[in-house]
Amino acid sequence: MGSGIGLGIIIGLLATMIVVFVALYLRYRGGRVVTCPETRSPVGAKINAALAAGTWIVSRPRFVITTCTRWPERAGCDQACAPQIEASPEETLVRNIVGRWYAERMCNYCAKPIREIGGAVLPGLRIDGELHEWKDIAPQDLPRVLEQSAAVCARCDLVEDFRMRHPELVTTRPVAPARHLGIAEASQAVY
Repeated sequence: MGSGIGLGIIIGLLATMIVVFVALYLRYRGGRVVTCPETRSPVGAKINAALAAGTWIVSRPRFVITTCTRWPERAGCDQACAPQIEASPEETLVRNIVGRWYAERMCNYCAKPIREIGGAVLPGLRIDGELHEWKDIAPQDLPRVLEQSAAVCARCDLVEDFRMRHPELVTTRPVAPARHLGIAEASQAVY
């Protein structure tokens, strides 16, 4: 009976470690934006999420860059940007940077707050009058592009994209722009 209890404890500990590892792996994976110490400009990077999750379980996470937008030319660098990720693992993740940016903005078309960036339809960016998906922006360009973009909620992005692709299928009606809200131009599409 004693060995059965011991085996149960070991299996329970292993199961807990696996759950923790998977949760940490999911937390650490993804593209990141850091400042290259050499050029002092943003670069896109990814870390070995499995290594970071595995080392967290036994001590503290070890962040090793596995890809960088300056590679292959600068492959083998000293990874002096890795401490930025170690100091702020959540702040350097692209999805968190984008999420914070959208959370501080209202949709350029409907003036509603944008709360979520996930889902089947993603919110978009209005750049120089054209719609783009934030996922299509290279991580190293993200800070500059976000600075020059207007936020578009997922619903308006979907409607406006359809309107641009198929204007013959959309009925438009005049709508006064909501200038008092700082909205550039109200959507002419009928929802």
